Amino acid sequence: MMGSGKRAILTILLMGLEVTIALAGGPRWVAGSSYFDPAVKGKPIVWKHGLINYYADLGDLSATVNQSQANAMVAAAAAVWNGVPTAAISIQAAGSLAEDVNGSNVLLTSTTFTIPGDIDISATDKPLAIVYDYDGSVIDTLLGDDASDPMACNGNGVELFVDSLATDGTVAHALMIVNGRCATPDKTSLLQYLILRAFGRALGLDWSQANEGVFTGTIPWSWDALEGWPLMHPVERICNSNGGSCMPGSVGLRWDDIAALNRLYPVTAANLASFPGKTLTAAATVSIQGTIRFRLGQGMQGVNVIARPLDPDTGQPDMRYPVAAVSGALFAGNAGNPVSGLLDAERNPLNDFGSDDNSFEGWYDLSGIPLPPGATQADYQITFEAVNSIDTAGYAVGPYMTGQVSPSGTMPVLMARGLSAGSSATEDVTIADSDQDPESGGDGSELSPAQVAGNGEWMARLNGYGHTSWFQWHFRAGRTLTIEAQSLDSARQVTGDKARILLGVWHAGDQPGTPPILNTTQPFVGDEVGLTLLRVQTLTDGQLRLGIADERGDGRPDFLYRGRVLYADSVTPERISTDGGPVVIHGMGFRPQNVVTVNGAIAAITSLTSTEITAIAPPAAGATGNVDVAVTDPATLGSTTIQGALSYDAQNDDQIGILTAPQNTVSMGVPLPFTVRVAASDGVTPAGGVKITYTVTNGTAMLGCGQTSCVVTASGDGIATMTVTATAVSTAVVVASLANGASVEAHFKGGQAPQIAPLTGTLYLAQGAVFNWNPQAIVLAAGSPFPGQSVMWSAGAGVSATAATSISDTQGAVTGQLIAGPLPPATTVQVNACLPGGTPGGAGCASFAVASVHPEVADLIPVGGTAQVLSADEPAQPVILRVVDAAGHPMAGAIVNFYETLKEWTPACPDSGRYPAAAVLATKTVQIVSGADGLVSLVPLAKSGIATRLDVLATTGSLAALEFEIEQHP
Repeated sequence: MMGSGKRAILTILLMGLEVTIALAGGPRWVAGSSYFDPAVKGKPIVWKHGLINYYADLGDLSATVNQSQANAMVAAAAAVWNGVPTAAISIQAAGSLAEDVNGSNVLLTSTTFTIPGDIDISATDKPLAIVYDYDGSVIDTLLGDDASDPMACNGNGVELFVDSLATDGTVAHALMIVNGRCATPDKTSLLQYLILRAFGRALGLDWSQANEGVFTGTIPWSWDALEGWPLMHPVERICNSNGGSCMPGSVGLRWDDIAALNRLYPVTAANLASFPGKTLTAAATVSIQGTIRFRLGQGMQGVNVIARPLDPDTGQPDMRYPVAAVSGALFAGNAGNPVSGLLDAERNPLNDFGSDDNSFEGWYDLSGIPLPPGATQADYQITFEAVNSIDTAGYAVGPYMTGQVSPSGTMPVLMARGLSAGSSATEDVTIADSDQDPESGGDGSELSPAQVAGNGEWMARLNGYGHTSWFQWHFRAGRTLTIEAQSLDSARQVTGDKARILLGVWHAGDQPGTPPILNTTQPFVGDEVGLTLLRVQTLTDGQLRLGIADERGDGRPDFLYRGRVLYADSVTPERISTDGGPVVIHGMGFRPQNVVTVNGAIAAITSLTSTEITAIAPPAAGATGNVDVAVTDPATLGSTTIQGALSYDAQNDDQIGILTAPQNTVSMGVPLPFTVRVAASDGVTPAGGVKITYTVTNGTAMLGCGQTSCVVTASGDGIATMTVTATAVSTAVVVASLANGASVEAHFKGGQAPQIAPLTGTLYLAQGAVFNWNPQAIVLAAGSPFPGQSVMWSAGAGVSATAATSISDTQGAVTGQLIAGPLPPATTVQVNACLPGGTPGGAGCASFAVASVHPEVADLIPVGGTAQVLSADEPAQPVILRVVDAAGHPMAGAIVNFYETLKEWTPACPDSGRYPAAAVLATKTVQIVSGADGLVSLVPLAKSGIATRLDVLATTGSLAALEFEIEQHP
């Protein structure tokens, strides 16, 4: 709210109260370049001539503190500040307000706001109004229901609003509200302390962190250190927040508070006559000033600089008399940035506060320091440290209100010797090992942005105050992409204490200075420390312009960041079969941990570079037409998607066969697997992703989904399972069918059900092998699945349970976690899954078996892919073999060796004469261990686009050998 030559810092809205806090610095406010008169730019904002007249409420403060007593408390606090002999201030009671300010005359409704005129921001004839809020109703009206809660008096005991600043750089009006709900005998000391602090804030003192290390643990705890703790620390610590006694003798100004007041209101020859009895500040105090710089000269802002006198007896810093200031306090802490704009929430320019003179960026001012009591001169130790990162917004220390910045490099310890009253020292310092800019440059400008690196990743710096990185790249329609920028420290480690990065995007043709079409509103909106990410969706082809800026509008040599654009541009081929197959994704910003999904299903990545991913697309899962292809980064949660990038073909001649199904009489109420395998027209090639519909067509039975018809999608090996439960003694028929009409049937009827029954058969394990096995059983109660039941697993020698107990799921199923083997020859080990009280081999237990079989006499059975004749452009399908024992059981844990020899394709040999031998292109030996179903799967050796013959010899045990050839002809 602007008017009558003053800036309103407190804006009272119809729906509540909004407080705009001015830029924090060494002083609380510093005049900027857009609102204040040019003559005061870069100067602290203070009360004109150091004179503050206050006018107190006519009402009592509380039932126990009347108006006269409240006036005495306020006068006592003012007297403490007035008592500084080297500060040109005078806080005086100049009269009373015209009324008792209370809930009857401070009213807020949905349409109107009423407030007494003599406490409004326009009442500059009563520049400091002090309200005694008897019942907290004024605070509640302004700040919300129960904002005056007496359980939070350390925070709401005194509310101060400096609500109007004049363009000449002076305070025009302020309002102090003392919470009467906190004016109780047990909280009197706390309230007196808070009034004292409120006067300090009204005078324009910033918060300070002298001796901060007492509570952060960087300096030893001591009473001396506490004695040096500033009254104006951002966190109330001197008085007990629950209203207990304050530290003995501690409610008063410390050396740091006095020095800060001296800097804001010095007694000079020009004003000495207006402050009789006071002393010239410069002549009575010590001054230490200087600039801290990065090694190439830029000022280092936001460093807490502390001067402590040395004890003449011990030579150690005297912790009782520290004085602190923050470098760059007069420089702009936040002048805005192109991404989030140059205005604050009230649409006022951010550069209203803080100088734009770069010479102030690393400058610090420790003038106005009183010598220690009784001393005529002193040596001073000067140290440099980070501002506590938790102190931001209304509790900010120094110029950075939005996130503190840790210093760069090794902070020195300086000594200023022999300083006496009236003397000064200049202590400039350049941090030799501070960050610098080998990665800076090359990020373009808004009018001429740089191209994003071809691999989608780069490292750069926001170097130089107000610097923004600008990039551009071409995009295609129908894509989503993620832009990432992660702040780094000098060791290239992620950090949240340097640049607070914001991201914005524009169309390439947008005029400079226009708002972004899309941007982040706050930094670090990623899943890692220091990471900011922005997701973009493209509707048409075009060029995007990217802006990378610090949230504060800052730019420093230590604002290093890693940028990345995760963008998938195209997929080849554009069409694959419903069984899936290899695809190549072209783009930028890919990383090894990326995950590829096709139509929402994960695709196996076979190779990956920053610009290209080769993956095996999963089966179509029944989908036809275009599907999306996505690349996601689980580490950063970044993602990129090409909409409709890939098309699946439909298959009309798939076949279906039964692997296992209930038949004849089965246990009533026990879910049994009805497992089918779907294959392509050759009856061998798995048709993964095909939908199988299970339907009860006759009698009564329960399907696993709880309906009479259920749909299951086959896995990549073409196998699908639905549990089927007999519910009656009459015959039931369940049909498993494909959309093309192919079907198989299971016929069964129900019998008596046990309490627990196995769902997994015998494991035939190769002798000497070690195998992770997960047998399953079903738990029932009254014929229905019984979830939440504890089941104990046990086994004989050679088999161990890695989890002794498992719990039945919602379907009553329990799964064991077993390690089987190595087993000696001709051994069968029993495994038991028992309910509480069950007897292994008897009631209440389900039994399984692990049988040792001889791998030497194993046999190999072809399942699919051993007779492939393809063109050179067609990818070979996996070869699937099953290892069986002498009795034909699937053998687990068997080692199968594949010897592959890839030769150039040659035509058939002539009837007579010699024919040149085909050149060998590659050889490979692959060893695969068979699973519980005896299956092994080999991805054949191939040369993309080259006509070849692949000779494969598969062996296992001592006798089994299977030879086959895969031809890829021209």
